[in-house]
Amino acid sequence: VRSCRVTRQSYGTDRTHGTPFEKTRSSKVAYCDTKQIPSRQLKIEEAWQNFELVQTAIEELENSIGITDHSQYRIDFENLFFETVAEAEQKISSIRANQNETSFRNSNNGESINSTSSIIKLAALNIPVFNGNYNDWVPFKDIFTALIHTNSNLTSIQKFFYLRSSLNGDAANCIKNFETTALNYEHAWKTLTARYNNEKLLIQCHVKDICELNVVKDNSSDSLRMFSDSLRAHISALEALKQRPTDWGPLLIHIICSKLDSNTLTEWEVKSPKTEIPKIEDLMIFLNDRAHILEAVESSKNLINNINTISTSEIKDKVNRKNSHNKTRTTSMAFTTTAEVSCFICNLKHTIYKCPTFLALSINDRIKKVNEIELCKLCLRKHDSKKRCLSRNCFKCGKTHNTLLHIVQHKINNNARSTTEEKSNPSSTQIDGNSTISAHSHDKNHEQVLLSIAIVRAFGENKSSSLCRALLDSGSQSNFITEELVQCLKLKRTKTNHQISGIGTTVQHAHSYVIAQMKSKFNDYSFTLKMLVVPKITNDIPAKHIYNTGQVPQNVSLADPLFWSPQKVDLLIGATHFYDLMGERRITPAPNGPIFQETKLGWVVSGPIQMYNHKVEPLSNSICHTALTHTDLTLENMLPRFWRVEEFEGDNTYTIEEKTCKSFFDKTVIREPDGRFTVHLPFRENSLRLVESYNIAKRRLLNLESRFANNARLKNKYTHFMNEYISLGHMERIQDDPINDKKEAYYLPHHAVFKEASTSTRLRVVFDASCKTSNGVSLNDTLLKGPVLQDDLIYILARFRTHNFVLSADITKMYRQFWVTEAHRIFQRILWRTNPQENIKIFQLNTVTYGTVPASFLATGCLHKLADSQNVDPIIAAAIKRDFYMDDFLGGTNSYESAVQLRDGLIKTMQSAGLELRKWNSNNDKLIKDVMSIKQDSNDTVLISDDNSITKVLGLIWNSTTDTLQFKVQQNNFTIIGRITKREILSVIACLFDTLGLVGPAIIRAKLMLQQLWRLKIQWDEPLPSEIQEQWINYKKLFVCIK
Repeated sequence: VRSCRVTRQSYGTDRTHGTPFEKTRSSKVAYCDTKQIPSRQLKIEEAWQNFELVQTAIEELENSIGITDHSQYRIDFENLFFETVAEAEQKISSIRANQNETSFRNSNNGESINSTSSIIKLAALNIPVFNGNYNDWVPFKDIFTALIHTNSNLTSIQKFFYLRSSLNGDAANCIKNFETTALNYEHAWKTLTARYNNEKLLIQCHVKDICELNVVKDNSSDSLRMFSDSLRAHISALEALKQRPTDWGPLLIHIICSKLDSNTLTEWEVKSPKTEIPKIEDLMIFLNDRAHILEAVESSKNLINNINTISTSEIKDKVNRKNSHNKTRTTSMAFTTTAEVSCFICNLKHTIYKCPTFLALSINDRIKKVNEIELCKLCLRKHDSKKRCLSRNCFKCGKTHNTLLHIVQHKINNNARSTTEEKSNPSSTQIDGNSTISAHSHDKNHEQVLLSIAIVRAFGENKSSSLCRALLDSGSQSNFITEELVQCLKLKRTKTNHQISGIGTTVQHAHSYVIAQMKSKFNDYSFTLKMLVVPKITNDIPAKHIYNTGQVPQNVSLADPLFWSPQKVDLLIGATHFYDLMGERRITPAPNGPIFQETKLGWVVSGPIQMYNHKVEPLSNSICHTALTHTDLTLENMLPRFWRVEEFEGDNTYTIEEKTCKSFFDKTVIREPDGRFTVHLPFRENSLRLVESYNIAKRRLLNLESRFANNARLKNKYTHFMNEYISLGHMERIQDDPINDKKEAYYLPHHAVFKEASTSTRLRVVFDASCKTSNGVSLNDTLLKGPVLQDDLIYILARFRTHNFVLSADITKMYRQFWVTEAHRIFQRILWRTNPQENIKIFQLNTVTYGTVPASFLATGCLHKLADSQNVDPIIAAAIKRDFYMDDFLGGTNSYESAVQLRDGLIKTMQSAGLELRKWNSNNDKLIKDVMSIKQDSNDTVLISDDNSITKVLGLIWNSTTDTLQFKVQQNNFTIIGRITKREILSVIACLFDTLGLVGPAIIRAKLMLQQLWRLKIQWDEPLPSEIQEQWINYKKLFVCIK
């Protein structure tokens, strides 16, 4: 404590060193005192260095004695230091500037006034902010080097301060770990230049940007000018990097021409050489001239439009005043617009023709509003109703009303209802064959419906990122990304097989998915998306260019500032994240108009918007996005499975993931002193962080309790299972607070699988490790799967039939006999309570949990480790490795004595690892006489008509008395009910499980019949030809005889 007091005294000394300087810079310093400021500045910088040492010592001492309130001292002193130095430098610059101006004035007293008046004060040079965009690096480096880095008047600490204030985003993160000291400035600058001064990457970025320039819109000078300027900027940048893009000839010209609109491209083809390859510079000159022409044309159109909007009353007043002066005098008349224009609807400074509130009204509401405020129906202005209005009639029907008040007359036919009926009862609207079913509808005239679009930053491999357009769609079950963006970000793909179905049962297939991080461009909000990869998500949105975007509310940061311009969509964010992104605020500037909705990505614009440019073609199509995804298990894809039974697979080699998982397991598995095994969960390297999962686990528990309220039997079974889990030590309660706990954890939702109609099938609790957290990542997404260590089923069954004496058994609760290391149990938490009136309790599972991806590998891996133990007999070790299929043992020998040794050896070896074998069965009663004390579950035995006891082993029926495998046919599957279709035949064949092919000759007839239906191209629910129906009926009658 005494050391801490002494150090604090040193801190006070440093602070008093800065006080005189602070008073000096806060007072009005005279010209003669300017020489003192640099000296005082050096003194205060020395105080800064001393402060760093003293404050660090204080923090270390106070931390050691439990004091943690020292952070405010550092913040106060840093603020004082930077404010003092900055204001002192500003005062020096100001005094020097006055001094220079005075000396300049004194030295030029004899010169003319014109020369003196030409002196202009230049604006201050500001350093641009660099955010890590490679395209901005070269200009930033040149400006910063010229103004700051090579400026000898600045100290290193000042340069470091300017450097930090000129960086943000990824660039700021590059040097954020450097402490702000004079010695670290050069290291920080070298680190930054080493990161971004990569000529190869800079060249690639500029070439990529040229290839991805936006397509030029038809006859748009702004679009063409932006395209031309961007292209010239990238070419200049490439030339500065010692490249010669003008020599790229046909390739670059092709890329540029592919971006031009049809009219511009036609003009270029007319002016370019017919037989020779044109030069890049000629094309650039053409684009610049073309932009000048379009700008001139658009300027002329705007002038005409302004003249046409002059008030008629103003013109007449001018004419009357002119005639009243002198009728015989020759005069000229000028048409000018009123300086102050006020809208009759919202009182803002625009005409009623441009009022978004008025334009958003329906035609009937507009007429009503015009009558209320007593406007002329022809010119929409206020004037004497007795005087005849000179404005033009309606452009559409020629009648005496304004075009904005024109009522569309719908033609009525025999097959369609009236417009009134359609509006009053939309659910009963009749739809023609050419119509499109959508969540929104519109007339065929000038209206679009805006969809919610946001610009987000997507991150790929090696921290590369790209801005992309994301469509927010609550009607999609999955997220999607385009193939182009996946290749751009170099995202790692994972194979999958999904069907994507939309409106009209249109089906598309997705064969891979990616996981990427997204970040808002306005704040630090980020989230992780799992996205299916598709070639294209949708057409450009919006479908047409929107010119009258209406009034954008003030202080609103649009998620897509170019929402009015048709552009491609790179991402689709579905319902998994849609509502998490939505904010609370919503703005509706005008009734029946677009809505501005706040989101975490910015404000999105959606809803209907009128298009009143009569030159724009009416829209007759709607864009609708609804995607339902499911694994590709169609009947067509199920059929090949029945043929693979007869195929033998070659030796399976481990994948890279499986090798990594097995290597990790071998290094981390531990055998405890009591013989049991402890394993670690095999997490992926650089896997995404697991975030909030407590709330979804809580919702799933509440849903489960609602099922308990209606099913007392289910509740009792479930509660008994959980109590047993706790009593065996496989689950324990913890006291952590999920709200304030900052540790990374995962809560497993759980539910019951229980067949009410069955009296033998017990309840099974399923733990859902695939449930997504709030960032779209589940526990299974972060875990490695591991290889299959045991033999295939067919080999185990084939060996089983070769022994004279056979045994079968299984391991009691095998997964739960292997501990999970304590450090990883935090990822196996669950929520549970026996009574809804109790508080929800937090438990953690201490053992390997079924439902996790590596569970089967971890369990079988421990069996193999047990077999490899030094004190295990080789015969027993071979049986453990070769004759176990998961927890089921199926093996034997050729003599009774060796069978007894096998039985006893298995029991002893398993007990050494805390494993218990049960449900013993054999073709020789003497072999199991000594283990009859082990409880036999009556539910595992099925009695047949001849009272022989049969047992299910690995999906087959084994009669241990006769030592035969039997095939049982479910009678209900072969009962002939209703019409016979291809779908029914396939569903029956799918129920036949014959691993060894014992009844293959009988099953092959059904498969051949199904092939015949494919050749005839018969649909799934189409009645079969009478000949095939008769064959199928006879086949089913014969097949039920198989036993």
